Amino acid sequence: MHQHFAKACHLSLFNLILFLSPLNAEIVQHRGTSFHVYRVEADKDAVQLLLAKRKGKPNKFTNVRQRLEKKGRQLKFAMNSGIFEGNFMPTGLHVSEGKTITPLNLTPFVKEREGQLTPNFFLEPNGVFFMRKDGTSGILESHAYAKSQIPPHLATQSGPLLVHDGTIHPVLGPDSTSTRLRNGVGVDEGGNVIFVCSVHDQKQGRSNLYRFAEFFRDVLKCANALYLDGDISYVYIRGETGPIEDTNWFAGILAITEPAP
Repeated sequence: MHQHFAKACHLSLFNLILFLSPLNAEIVQHRGTSFHVYRVEADKDAVQLLLAKRKGKPNKFTNVRQRLEKKGRQLKFAMNSGIFEGNFMPTGLHVSEGKTITPLNLTPFVKEREGQLTPNFFLEPNGVFFMRKDGTSGILESHAYAKSQIPPHLATQSGPLLVHDGTIHPVLGPDSTSTRLRNGVGVDEGGNVIFVCSVHDQKQGRSNLYRFAEFFRDVLKCANALYLDGDISYVYIRGETGPIEDTNWFAGILAITEPAP
């Protein structure tokens, strides 16, 4: 009797875990770092890219949630997109619902003094993550994207391009001591979009850029992957992460929604 009861409790707990945790989301470890991994379901997940309601104002997850709730929607997934400027506008290309908000940025970074570090966005090659209206997606090097004539429904430009056609960015090194929380996006061998963000923990979530690129290439099998941002990065996955907190300020936020109950 006790064995049957224990088995029943185990099955109930198992079913509860499946109910609370989306099957396309998981935490995966790589070389001592834990990452939230969310695999977009192309037939179910309509991805949006949102700026703040007013141009040049900071964008927060809590604000996005409130805006969506007024429209009868709730967040299923949210993560900050590409690198942005101090005026809370994207540094590079930002396309939302087919409308270009900021243009493609092909300007090379010119150092003003010896020893000045090149910002991540300008570590060429950088790249563009895009989604067409039919849900097909890709990641292209920025100059290649400029020549492609792709009409995106959604696009965000950032840098560096972590993995380009199966090769890790040449500037990145495995022994780098620059470890941060990271987030990025990859497209795997089947054309599926995979969003990745470090767990919200300074001990478990820190990685250098090479290991982050390696994670996309070797673990997630993404031939192309784009770095989005660093320590400020944040992800929300309903049933996987905790409740939405008063997050850092961002420009673009990638969001997947569903009808509110």
